[in-house]
Amino acid sequence: MPTTESRRLFLQKLIATSGALACFPGLGFADDSQGPIPDEWPIAIFEKVFEGLNYTELAKAVSETGADGIEATIRPGGHIEPEVAADEVPKMSEALGKQGCRIVIAATAVRSVDEPHTESLLKVLKEAGVTHYRMGHYHLDLAKPMLPQLRNYTAQARDLAAMNQEIGIQGLYQNHSGANRKRGYLGALGWDAAMMLEGISPEALGIAFDTRHLKKDTGSSWWVALATVRDHIRSIYVKDGIWKGPRGDQYEDVPLDMGFVNEEVFSTIRNGLPPMPLCIHMEWMGYRIFTKPEIPSAVKAHQRDIRTLRKWMNFPEA
Repeated sequence: MPTTESRRLFLQKLIATSGALACFPGLGFADDSQGPIPDEWPIAIFEKVFEGLNYTELAKAVSETGADGIEATIRPGGHIEPEVAADEVPKMSEALGKQGCRIVIAATAVRSVDEPHTESLLKVLKEAGVTHYRMGHYHLDLAKPMLPQLRNYTAQARDLAAMNQEIGIQGLYQNHSGANRKRGYLGALGWDAAMMLEGISPEALGIAFDTRHLKKDTGSSWWVALATVRDHIRSIYVKDGIWKGPRGDQYEDVPLDMGFVNEEVFSTIRNGLPPMPLCIHMEWMGYRIFTKPEIPSAVKAHQRDIRTLRKWMNFPEA
């Protein structure tokens, strides 16, 4: 089994390769001059609201939304627990496949190569044909100096990127909004995520760029955050929100294109990026597991947001 040190040496070679490719930005990028090819930009939906369904019911609901597949919650407390992933991921994949869908991204709690299920879970995902997984988040203790924490997380990210490369799977770190007086998310402002990922090939560990979290935490500086992390983006998470209330300091999730994430924002983010998975997080009806009587309304809500996204992508009607 490769050691942490061997992974670091492997990553150094990977960094050199990614640096060479950076000199030739056209390499590996699909020609989009004739319009997007839907299969190269799969649309997934985050399955949180459907976690109460069995795999057959899930597959049917996903198919009805018009999505290509799901971001499956394969994490503690999720649809599939990591310790049973070897048995359950193939079952979920088979059920989805019967409806013409698949697991596009796995939402995991993976944060380090040293965690109990990291390597085994990533190998299970790879064997099941899952190409991308989302990491767990790194949190910042606001009572402690920032840079030492960032350096610690950078070391973890480098080791994880090397493991990803060995296994052949794409890792994703999501920019996430929100903080209080004690704790914040690394990556919320863009700069910190770019510092953490500097020198790491985005094909091994990139960013799941979240449109709502971007606008919520960076405001009018979202252009700066985007420019800082653009080269690292390997998936776009699509959702929307608004600020409201007498002081404009109350937040609410809203359907896509009803708040501060519009077609211009999305197109600006997407412009010049290689093909990658898109993922809709439909949270404007509540971030929770829906009961079975609520599933039809959840399907319709996803249909609504998928139609908007397909229009933005200039995809033909499903």
